[in-house]
Amino acid sequence: MEQRITFLLRKSGEEGLTKDEEGELTAFFQDEANRELFNSAAVALPEELSGDVEVNRADWEPMLQHILNADKPGHTSTPVKVLYRKWWQYAAAAVFILVASGVWFFMQQKKQGIMHHIPEVAADIAPGTNKATLQLANGTTIVLSDAQNGVVGQQGNAQVVKMDNGVLAYQPGLQSGGNTVEYNTMITPRGGQYRIILQDGSKVWLNAASSLKYPAVFNGPERVVELTGEAYFEIAAKADQPFRVKSKGQEVLVLGTHFNINAYPDETVTATTLITGKVKVSGAGYAGVMQPGEQVQQQENHRWQLLKNVDTETVMAWKNGYFSFNKANIVTVMRQLARWYDVNVIFETKNTEQAFVGEIPRSVSLEQALEILKFSDIHYVITGRTIKIID
Repeated sequence: MEQRITFLLRKSGEEGLTKDEEGELTAFFQDEANRELFNSAAVALPEELSGDVEVNRADWEPMLQHILNADKPGHTSTPVKVLYRKWWQYAAAAVFILVASGVWFFMQQKKQGIMHHIPEVAADIAPGTNKATLQLANGTTIVLSDAQNGVVGQQGNAQVVKMDNGVLAYQPGLQSGGNTVEYNTMITPRGGQYRIILQDGSKVWLNAASSLKYPAVFNGPERVVELTGEAYFEIAAKADQPFRVKSKGQEVLVLGTHFNINAYPDETVTATTLITGKVKVSGAGYAGVMQPGEQVQQQENHRWQLLKNVDTETVMAWKNGYFSFNKANIVTVMRQLARWYDVNVIFETKNTEQAFVGEIPRSVSLEQALEILKFSDIHYVITGRTIKIID
Protein backbone atom coordinates (compact mmCIF):
# COMPACT_ATOMS: atom_id res chain seq x y z
CA MET A 1 0.00 0.00 0.00
CA GLU A 2 2.81 2.41 0.87
CA GLN A 3 4.45 1.73 -2.49
CA ARG A 4 1.15 2.44 -4.23
CA ILE A 5 0.69 5.79 -2.47
CA THR A 6 4.31 6.75 -3.11
CA PHE A 7 3.72 5.88 -6.78
CA LEU A 8 0.62 8.11 -6.93
CA LEU A 9 2.36 11.01 -5.21
CA ARG A 10 5.29 10.66 -7.54
CA LYS A 11 3.12 10.38 -10.65
CA SER A 12 1.09 13.46 -9.66
CA GLY A 13 4.31 15.46 -9.70
CA GLU A 14 5.75 13.96 -12.88
CA GLU A 15 3.01 13.41 -15.43
CA GLY A 16 -0.31 13.85 -13.69
CA LEU A 17 -2.95 11.39 -12.52
CA THR A 18 -5.93 9.89 -14.24
CA LYS A 19 -9.34 10.71 -12.79
CA ASP A 20 -9.53 7.26 -11.21
CA GLU A 21 -6.11 7.75 -9.62
CA GLU A 22 -7.14 11.19 -8.35
CA GLY A 23 -10.16 9.61 -6.70
CA GLU A 24 -7.99 6.88 -5.21
CA LEU A 25 -5.57 9.37 -3.69
CA THR A 26 -8.37 11.60 -2.41
CA ALA A 27 -10.09 8.65 -0.74
CA PHE A 28 -6.77 7.64 0.81
CA PHE A 29 -6.27 11.08 2.36
CA GLN A 30 -9.74 11.03 3.90
CA ASP A 31 -9.35 7.71 5.71
CA GLU A 32 -8.19 8.27 9.29
CA ALA A 33 -6.50 4.87 9.32
CA ASN A 34 -4.02 6.02 6.66
CA ARG A 35 -2.37 8.78 8.71
CA GLU A 36 0.82 6.87 9.58
CA LEU A 37 1.01 5.28 6.15
CA PHE A 38 0.98 8.68 4.50
CA ASN A 39 3.70 9.98 6.81
CA SER A 40 5.94 7.07 5.76
CA ALA A 41 5.19 7.59 2.08
CA ALA A 42 5.81 11.34 2.24
CA VAL A 43 9.13 10.95 4.01
CA ALA A 44 10.27 8.32 1.50
CA LEU A 45 9.16 10.28 -1.56
CA PRO A 46 12.39 12.24 -2.20
CA GLU A 47 14.41 9.03 -2.15
CA GLU A 48 12.00 7.49 -4.68
CA LEU A 49 12.61 10.25 -7.19
CA SER A 50 15.62 9.91 -9.44
CA GLY A 51 17.92 12.78 -10.29
CA ASP A 52 16.60 12.82 -13.85
CA VAL A 53 13.03 13.63 -12.88
CA GLU A 54 11.75 17.12 -13.52
CA VAL A 55 9.23 18.21 -10.89
CA ASN A 56 6.99 21.16 -11.63
CA ARG A 57 5.18 22.56 -8.61
CA ALA A 58 2.34 23.74 -10.84
CA ASP A 59 1.57 20.09 -11.60
CA TRP A 60 0.95 19.42 -7.91
CA GLU A 61 -1.46 22.27 -7.28
CA PRO A 62 -4.51 20.82 -9.10
CA MET A 63 -4.17 17.62 -7.08
CA LEU A 64 -3.91 19.62 -3.87
CA GLN A 65 -7.06 21.57 -4.71
CA HIS A 66 -8.85 18.35 -5.63
CA ILE A 67 -8.19 17.01 -2.14
CA LEU A 68 -8.98 20.25 -0.33
CA ASN A 69 -12.25 20.77 -2.25
CA ALA A 70 -13.54 17.29 -1.48
CA ASP A 71 -15.68 18.51 1.42
CA LYS A 72 -17.18 21.50 -0.41
CA PRO A 73 -20.78 21.60 -1.71
CA GLY A 74 -21.07 20.56 -5.32
CA HIS A 75 -17.87 18.54 -5.40
CA THR A 76 -18.39 15.40 -7.48
CA SER A 77 -16.10 13.01 -5.62
CA THR A 78 -17.53 10.12 -3.64
CA PRO A 79 -18.97 11.57 -0.39
CA VAL A 80 -16.70 11.02 2.58
CA LYS A 81 -16.72 12.02 6.22
CA VAL A 82 -14.70 15.18 6.69
CA LEU A 83 -12.57 15.28 9.83
CA TYR A 84 -12.36 19.04 10.35
CA ARG A 85 -8.75 20.06 10.50
CA LYS A 86 -7.72 16.53 11.39
CA TRP A 87 -4.97 14.56 9.72
CA TRP A 88 -6.13 14.51 6.10
CA GLN A 89 -6.53 18.28 5.84
CA TYR A 90 -3.24 18.74 7.65
CA ALA A 91 -1.65 16.28 5.23
CA ALA A 92 -3.17 17.86 2.15
CA ALA A 93 -2.70 21.49 3.08
CA ALA A 94 0.60 21.17 4.94
CA VAL A 95 2.62 18.07 4.10
CA PHE A 96 1.32 17.63 0.57
CA ILE A 97 2.17 21.10 -0.68
CA LEU A 98 5.36 21.23 1.36
CA VAL A 99 6.44 17.88 -0.02
CA ALA A 100 5.62 19.17 -3.49
CA SER A 101 7.72 22.27 -2.94
CA GLY A 102 10.33 20.30 -1.03
CA VAL A 103 10.76 17.71 -3.76
CA TRP A 104 11.19 20.50 -6.28
CA PHE A 105 13.85 22.17 -4.14
CA PHE A 106 15.39 18.78 -3.44
CA MET A 107 15.71 17.99 -7.13
CA GLN A 108 17.04 21.42 -8.06
CA GLN A 109 19.71 21.34 -5.36
CA LYS A 110 20.58 17.74 -6.12
CA LYS A 111 21.20 18.63 -9.76
CA GLN A 112 23.34 21.59 -8.76
CA GLY A 113 25.36 19.42 -6.38
CA ILE A 114 24.66 21.63 -3.37
CA MET A 115 22.27 19.50 -1.34
CA HIS A 116 23.01 20.04 2.35
CA HIS A 117 22.94 17.44 5.06
CA ILE A 118 20.01 18.03 7.39
CA PRO A 119 20.91 17.10 10.97
CA GLU A 120 18.43 15.06 12.94
CA VAL A 121 16.93 16.29 16.18
CA ALA A 122 19.04 14.87 19.00
CA ALA A 123 16.35 14.90 21.66
CA ASP A 124 12.70 15.30 20.73
CA ILE A 125 10.69 18.09 22.38
CA ALA A 126 7.03 17.61 23.22
CA PRO A 127 4.39 20.17 22.22
CA GLY A 128 2.87 22.63 24.65
CA THR A 129 0.13 21.73 27.11
CA ASN A 130 -2.50 23.35 29.34
CA LYS A 131 -0.40 25.18 31.90
CA ALA A 132 -0.47 28.63 33.46
CA THR A 133 0.03 30.51 36.69
CA LEU A 134 -2.65 32.57 38.40
CA GLN A 135 -1.76 35.66 40.40
CA LEU A 136 -4.47 36.64 42.89
CA ALA A 137 -5.12 40.16 44.12
CA ASN A 138 -3.26 39.53 47.39
CA GLY A 139 -0.10 38.46 45.57
CA THR A 140 -0.64 34.72 45.94
CA THR A 141 0.58 32.74 42.94
CA ILE A 142 -1.06 29.44 42.01
CA VAL A 143 0.56 27.06 39.53
CA LEU A 144 -2.54 25.66 37.88
CA SER A 145 -0.88 22.54 36.50
CA ASP A 146 0.04 21.58 40.08
CA ALA A 147 -3.26 22.58 41.73
CA GLN A 148 -5.97 20.04 42.44
CA ASN A 149 -9.29 20.36 40.63
CA GLY A 150 -11.89 22.31 42.58
CA VAL A 151 -11.87 25.64 44.41
CA VAL A 152 -8.37 27.18 44.38
CA GLY A 153 -9.28 30.58 45.80
CA GLN A 154 -11.95 33.07 46.86
CA GLN A 155 -11.94 36.54 45.32
CA GLY A 156 -14.67 38.82 46.64
CA ASN A 157 -17.96 37.06 46.04
CA ALA A 158 -16.50 34.77 43.38
CA GLN A 159 -14.98 31.33 43.82
CA VAL A 160 -12.01 30.52 41.59
CA VAL A 161 -12.47 26.96 40.38
CA LYS A 162 -10.07 24.78 38.46
CA MET A 163 -12.19 22.46 36.35
CA ASP A 164 -11.17 19.05 35.03
CA ASN A 165 -10.89 20.08 31.36
CA GLY A 166 -8.13 22.68 31.48
CA VAL A 167 -10.44 25.57 32.31
CA LEU A 168 -10.36 28.10 35.13
CA ALA A 169 -13.82 29.43 36.02
CA TYR A 170 -15.05 32.24 38.25
CA GLN A 171 -18.31 31.13 39.87
CA PRO A 172 -20.66 32.66 42.46
CA GLY A 173 -19.10 32.27 45.91
CA LEU A 174 -20.50 31.49 49.32
CA GLN A 175 -19.69 34.89 50.77
CA SER A 176 -20.61 38.38 49.70
CA GLY A 177 -17.86 40.74 48.67
CA GLY A 178 -17.58 44.48 48.83
CA ASN A 179 -17.13 46.94 45.99
CA THR A 180 -13.35 46.67 45.97
CA VAL A 181 -12.07 45.61 42.55
CA GLU A 182 -9.72 42.64 42.92
CA TYR A 183 -7.56 42.07 39.88
CA ASN A 184 -6.28 38.63 38.94
CA THR A 185 -3.71 37.86 36.26
CA MET A 186 -3.37 34.62 34.33
CA ILE A 187 0.04 34.04 32.74
CA THR A 188 0.81 31.28 30.25
CA PRO A 189 4.48 30.40 29.70
CA ARG A 190 6.08 29.48 26.40
CA GLY A 191 4.79 26.00 25.76
CA GLY A 192 1.50 26.60 27.57
CA GLN A 193 -2.08 27.66 26.95
CA TYR A 194 -5.21 27.93 29.11
CA ARG A 195 -8.89 28.79 29.07
CA ILE A 196 -10.77 31.10 31.42
CA ILE A 197 -14.46 31.59 32.06
CA LEU A 198 -14.76 35.06 33.55
CA GLN A 199 -17.30 36.01 36.20
CA ASP A 200 -19.71 37.43 33.59
CA GLY A 201 -19.67 34.19 31.57
CA SER A 202 -17.26 35.45 28.90
CA LYS A 203 -14.79 32.85 27.65
CA VAL A 204 -11.13 33.51 26.86
CA TRP A 205 -8.58 31.19 25.22
CA LEU A 206 -5.08 32.37 26.13
CA ASN A 207 -2.25 31.37 23.78
CA ALA A 208 1.34 30.61 24.78
CA ALA A 209 3.56 33.35 26.30
CA SER A 210 0.55 35.55 27.05
CA SER A 211 -1.11 37.20 30.03
CA LEU A 212 -4.56 38.49 30.86
CA LYS A 213 -5.30 40.89 33.73
CA TYR A 214 -8.97 41.10 34.72
CA PRO A 215 -11.27 41.84 37.70
CA ALA A 216 -12.39 38.78 39.61
CA VAL A 217 -15.86 40.35 39.63
CA PHE A 218 -17.12 42.98 37.18
CA ASN A 219 -18.72 45.52 39.52
CA GLY A 220 -18.27 48.75 37.56
CA PRO A 221 -20.07 50.28 34.57
CA GLU A 222 -17.59 48.62 32.23
CA ARG A 223 -15.79 45.29 31.97
CA VAL A 224 -12.12 46.03 31.29
CA VAL A 225 -9.29 43.51 30.81
CA GLU A 226 -5.67 43.90 29.69
CA LEU A 227 -3.98 41.51 27.27
CA THR A 228 -0.36 40.83 26.40
CA GLY A 229 0.24 38.21 23.71
CA GLU A 230 -2.65 36.47 21.99
CA ALA A 231 -6.16 35.49 23.03
CA TYR A 232 -9.48 34.55 21.50
CA PHE A 233 -12.57 36.04 23.17
CA GLU A 234 -16.21 34.99 23.26
CA ILE A 235 -17.83 37.83 25.14
CA ALA A 236 -21.14 37.53 27.00
CA ALA A 237 -23.49 40.24 25.73
CA LYS A 238 -24.33 42.95 28.28
CA ALA A 239 -25.49 46.13 26.59
CA ASP A 240 -25.41 48.08 29.86
CA GLN A 241 -21.84 46.96 30.70
CA PRO A 242 -19.54 47.25 27.66
CA PHE A 243 -16.45 45.04 27.47
CA ARG A 244 -13.06 46.57 26.70
CA VAL A 245 -9.78 44.85 25.90
CA LYS A 246 -6.63 46.91 26.24
CA SER A 247 -3.56 45.60 24.41
CA LYS A 248 -0.40 46.89 22.75
CA GLY A 249 -1.21 50.35 21.41
CA GLN A 250 -4.95 49.80 21.04
CA GLU A 251 -8.28 49.31 22.75
CA VAL A 252 -11.17 47.13 21.57
CA LEU A 253 -14.72 48.01 22.62
CA VAL A 254 -17.17 45.10 22.62
CA LEU A 255 -20.88 44.61 23.30
CA GLY A 256 -21.05 40.86 22.64
CA THR A 257 -19.01 39.09 20.01
CA HIS A 258 -16.22 36.65 19.09
CA PHE A 259 -12.80 37.98 18.10
CA ASN A 260 -9.06 37.33 18.25
CA ILE A 261 -6.26 39.70 19.28
CA ASN A 262 -2.60 39.05 18.51
CA ALA A 263 -0.53 41.59 20.43
CA TYR A 264 2.79 39.92 21.19
CA PRO A 265 5.61 42.33 22.11
CA ASP A 266 7.94 40.70 19.56
CA GLU A 267 5.48 40.99 16.67
CA THR A 268 5.72 44.05 14.44
CA VAL A 269 1.95 44.02 13.84
CA THR A 270 -0.89 44.00 16.36
CA ALA A 271 -3.86 42.30 14.69
CA THR A 272 -7.48 42.25 15.80
CA THR A 273 -9.74 39.90 13.81
CA LEU A 274 -13.52 39.89 14.15
CA ILE A 275 -15.29 36.55 13.80
CA THR A 276 -18.88 37.50 14.70
CA GLY A 277 -20.64 40.59 16.02
CA LYS A 278 -19.20 44.08 16.01
CA VAL A 279 -16.29 45.79 17.77
CA LYS A 280 -14.70 49.22 17.72
CA VAL A 281 -10.91 49.41 17.62
CA SER A 282 -9.18 52.62 18.63
CA GLY A 283 -5.63 53.78 19.15
CA ALA A 284 -3.31 56.66 18.40
CA GLY A 285 -4.61 58.20 15.18
CA TYR A 286 -7.25 55.55 14.50
CA ALA A 287 -10.82 54.62 15.40
CA GLY A 288 -13.08 52.32 13.42
CA VAL A 289 -15.92 49.83 13.73
CA MET A 290 -15.20 46.35 12.37
CA GLN A 291 -17.46 43.93 10.57
CA PRO A 292 -17.13 40.11 10.71
CA GLY A 293 -14.29 38.84 8.55
CA GLU A 294 -12.29 42.04 8.89
CA GLN A 295 -8.91 42.56 10.54
CA VAL A 296 -7.42 45.78 11.86
CA GLN A 297 -3.64 45.88 11.91
CA GLN A 298 -1.56 48.36 13.84
CA GLN A 299 1.84 48.33 12.22
CA GLU A 300 5.11 49.95 13.20
CA ASN A 301 5.10 53.74 13.60
CA HIS A 302 1.36 53.57 14.43
CA ARG A 303 0.35 52.88 10.85
CA TRP A 304 -3.13 51.34 10.69
CA GLN A 305 -4.66 49.10 8.04
CA LEU A 306 -8.11 47.57 7.67
CA LEU A 307 -8.20 44.24 5.82
CA LYS A 308 -11.45 42.76 4.52
CA ASN A 309 -12.35 39.11 3.87
CA VAL A 310 -9.40 37.76 5.83
CA ASP A 311 -8.86 34.03 6.25
CA THR A 312 -10.34 33.68 9.73
CA GLU A 313 -9.56 29.94 9.82
CA THR A 314 -5.86 30.77 9.62
CA VAL A 315 -6.24 33.34 12.41
CA MET A 316 -8.14 30.86 14.60
CA ALA A 317 -5.86 27.92 13.87
CA TRP A 318 -3.96 28.11 17.18
CA LYS A 319 -7.20 27.99 19.16
CA ASN A 320 -8.41 25.02 17.11
CA GLY A 321 -5.23 23.04 17.64
CA TYR A 322 -2.97 23.64 14.65
CA PHE A 323 -0.55 26.07 13.04
CA SER A 324 -1.70 27.56 9.75
CA PHE A 325 0.63 29.42 7.43
CA ASN A 326 -0.45 31.38 4.37
CA LYS A 327 2.65 32.70 2.61
CA ALA A 328 4.45 33.14 5.93
CA ASN A 329 8.23 33.46 5.94
CA ILE A 330 10.51 31.27 8.04
CA VAL A 331 10.91 33.97 10.72
CA THR A 332 7.15 34.06 11.26
CA VAL A 333 6.91 30.27 11.24
CA MET A 334 9.71 29.77 13.74
CA ARG A 335 8.42 32.50 16.04
CA GLN A 336 5.18 30.55 16.45
CA LEU A 337 6.99 27.25 16.92
CA ALA A 338 9.33 28.83 19.48
CA ARG A 339 6.44 29.94 21.68
CA TRP A 340 4.64 26.62 21.55
CA TYR A 341 7.63 24.32 22.00
CA ASP A 342 9.50 26.70 24.34
CA VAL A 343 12.66 26.82 22.26
CA ASN A 344 15.02 29.56 21.15
CA VAL A 345 15.69 30.20 17.46
CA ILE A 346 18.83 31.70 15.94
CA PHE A 347 18.98 32.63 12.26
CA GLU A 348 22.29 32.17 10.46
CA THR A 349 20.83 32.32 6.98
CA LYS A 350 19.90 35.01 4.51
CA ASN A 351 17.15 32.84 3.03
CA THR A 352 14.33 34.10 5.26
CA GLU A 353 11.72 35.20 2.72
CA GLN A 354 10.67 31.82 1.32
CA ALA A 355 6.88 31.58 1.63
CA PHE A 356 5.22 28.71 3.49
CA VAL A 357 1.68 27.50 2.87
CA GLY A 358 0.13 24.75 4.95
CA GLU A 359 -0.82 23.48 8.36
CA ILE A 360 0.85 21.56 11.16
CA PRO A 361 -1.05 20.14 14.16
CA ARG A 362 0.04 21.65 17.46
CA SER A 363 -0.17 18.15 18.93
CA VAL A 364 2.90 16.86 17.07
CA SER A 365 6.37 16.92 18.57
CA LEU A 366 8.96 19.49 17.55
CA GLU A 367 10.83 16.83 15.59
CA GLN A 368 7.72 16.02 13.57
CA ALA A 369 7.11 19.73 12.85
CA LEU A 370 10.70 20.19 11.71
CA GLU A 371 10.46 17.07 9.56
CA ILE A 372 7.68 18.81 7.64
CA LEU A 373 9.63 22.04 7.28
CA LYS A 374 12.82 20.40 6.10
CA PHE A 375 11.04 19.24 2.94
CA SER A 376 10.85 22.93 2.01
CA ASP A 377 14.61 23.43 1.97
CA ILE A 378 14.96 24.43 5.61
CA HIS A 379 18.23 23.37 7.22
CA TYR A 380 18.83 23.49 10.94
CA VAL A 381 20.99 22.39 13.83
CA ILE A 382 19.39 21.82 17.22
CA THR A 383 21.22 21.80 20.52
CA GLY A 384 19.19 21.41 23.69
CA ARG A 385 16.34 23.88 23.31
CA THR A 386 18.05 26.08 20.73
CA ILE A 387 17.42 25.73 17.00
CA LYS A 388 19.87 27.32 14.58
CA ILE A 389 18.52 27.92 11.06
CA ILE A 390 21.40 27.66 8.60
CA ASP A 391 22.02 27.84 4.84
